[in-house]
Amino acid sequence: MANIRIRPNGIIQYDLCVFGVRFRETSGMPATPSNIKKAKAVLKRLNAELALGSFDYKEFFPHSKKVEKFELLVRARNPAIAEPYFDTYTEAWLERNSHQWKNSYLKAVHSILNNYLLPAFKNTLVDAITLKDVQTLRSQLCTLTKNDGKRKLSNKRINIIFVPLISILHSAADEFGFPYPLERLQPLREEPSDPNPMTQEEVQRFMAAVPSQWYDYYLIRFHTGMRSCEVHGLKKDCVDFNHGLIRVRRNWVAGELTTVKTPKSNREIIMTPTVEAALRRAVEASPSDFVFTNPNGAPLDTRYINRKVWYPTLKKVGLPKRRGYQTRHTAAVLHLAAHENPLYVSRLLGHSSTQMLYEVYAPYVINAARKDGSAFDAMMTPATS
Repeated sequence: MANIRIRPNGIIQYDLCVFGVRFRETSGMPATPSNIKKAKAVLKRLNAELALGSFDYKEFFPHSKKVEKFELLVRARNPAIAEPYFDTYTEAWLERNSHQWKNSYLKAVHSILNNYLLPAFKNTLVDAITLKDVQTLRSQLCTLTKNDGKRKLSNKRINIIFVPLISILHSAADEFGFPYPLERLQPLREEPSDPNPMTQEEVQRFMAAVPSQWYDYYLIRFHTGMRSCEVHGLKKDCVDFNHGLIRVRRNWVAGELTTVKTPKSNREIIMTPTVEAALRRAVEASPSDFVFTNPNGAPLDTRYINRKVWYPTLKKVGLPKRRGYQTRHTAAVLHLAAHENPLYVSRLLGHSSTQMLYEVYAPYVINAARKDGSAFDAMMTPATS
């Protein structure tokens, strides 16, 4: 049973008793005649759902801190329900699937579950999660903002957050025989990412300003296009000076040595004389089995190198802030601008085909190579005497 009362501060409050437990929730509305009329309408619907046993606290008070308290009461009153609650089923789903994932991905899944999915659904029966529930959560995530007012989560990030949920509900629907609820859920439209490569002149400015102990590290990154995790996971046993090859076999991710990202990432990179000279210096200077290390002799961490070297050097030479990953995009664009064979560049980067080169880098290659159709135009224009 629920009632409304007027608090001493003049605000309308809902006062309800569910399963013998009292809950109080503010309406946030001052007790004017029109607001009291609105509150009574809500109260009528609330009591009707309490009487029917269909009352959902989250529907009436979605931002209340007492939602979880109510959901735990419901769970305690219904211990023999056939389908499990979302958090219980998620534990079983993780146990069945985690053996096939890298630790870095497992950590990412745990982060998504703990930060987004479990707070929303943990006390919901797995077969009771609806398309509306998921769309509501997604809408809430889209409205999250940073201190500067910009969106906290991109559409791409939100789509990634819902990947585990889709997998969990697919698995549960198959296991318990209920209709999969997200059949009509479409991913958010993702804005194409901007590779934002550096120009040849910008690379030269950066390399002239980078601290000397990091010169060879960035030379390797700009010349080979290796991913941060690949360079950080490069050990001396994969630097083959006899055959002039870098054998990309491992990643260093989240403090752990792992296999490479994709089968195509497992590759050999031909050393140019410049790259070979830089690697010989790095191998000789390294006190570890790893080619590049931090001052303590431990493998490099991406956050460390970005914070201590990458961003400060960009700032020093007056270049816009960009991700450290842009060294890879820069390598791709400048190799293509130098008229290297696209197939060679694709293999250098560990891509499965040349398609990405044309789809992502083509506009930047035009600028870098200063090729804008003028050669064709000159060929087709009759010479004047």
